[in-house]
Amino acid sequence: MTEMTKKELKIGKKQVEGPLILCWVLAILLGMSLFSGFAWGPFGMAMDYLKEPFTMDAISDFAGGLAGFPFKMFFSLLGPALYIAELIGLYQRKAFAVPLGRAVLVVTMVFFFPVGTIFGGVMWKRFNHPLAKKYLNYEDEFTMEDEEKAEDASRITAEEKSGNK
Repeated sequence: MTEMTKKELKIGKKQVEGPLILCWVLAILLGMSLFSGFAWGPFGMAMDYLKEPFTMDAISDFAGGLAGFPFKMFFSLLGPALYIAELIGLYQRKAFAVPLGRAVLVVTMVFFFPVGTIFGGVMWKRFNHPLAKKYLNYEDEFTMEDEEKAEDASRITAEEKSGNK
């Protein structure tokens, strides 16, 4: 991959700022909702049943909630982990940040329907910007074709210059 000029670097970084902010906001919101879920976990269920009279139905509900808690926690951790992994990829300018960012945008568009779809559509354009892909060191068949065309054009101009002398 060719070196980026300062202007290209600045434009690429500017294109990535929107998805970066979106990932920060959603990672924080989902993290806060995860910690608020602890009140609904085993501790919250135990406190609810201490206030009520002891019945067999209450014990079966408590046991079912306790058995399902690890699975609920695991799936609750997936959301913030997805956004945090995307943040790591964006800050380290890794190539996996582009496909993972698209996955993050799809999750955002599906689960946060009206507002997430609008934000997701705008951010999708930013990930498709050629300088954003170049900034994140992402190569696909389209960026490789553009680089080959640029190399061919520079080779042709170099040959023309040497032929004109």
